[in-house]
Amino acid sequence: MIRAVVTFLTLVTFSFAEKVFVIDVEGMTCKLCPVAVKKAVSKVEGVKWVKTSLKNRIAVVVTEDQVKEEEILKAISDAGNYKGKVIGKANF
Repeated sequence: MIRAVVTFLTLVTFSFAEKVFVIDVEGMTCKLCPVAVKKAVSKVEGVKWVKTSLKNRIAVVVTEDQVKEEEILKAISDAGNYKGKVIGKANF
């Protein structure tokens, strides 16, 4: 339910964006994990905005149209012992 609400609010808030991804991030276990994931994803060219949540173990990523899902998931994986899975996506 929380994920559905986060997805809806993100889509409404960023209706001007090209793409929005909601990603389940497996392996986030401490306060530094969301920081590491956010920093890694922010470095992907075309990423406009990233919000991570340790409590919900998700990342919400707003990107330009050319950014591929695989690029974001690779950045998450490269950030540490994390595995990302897209659980929501929208194109505008």
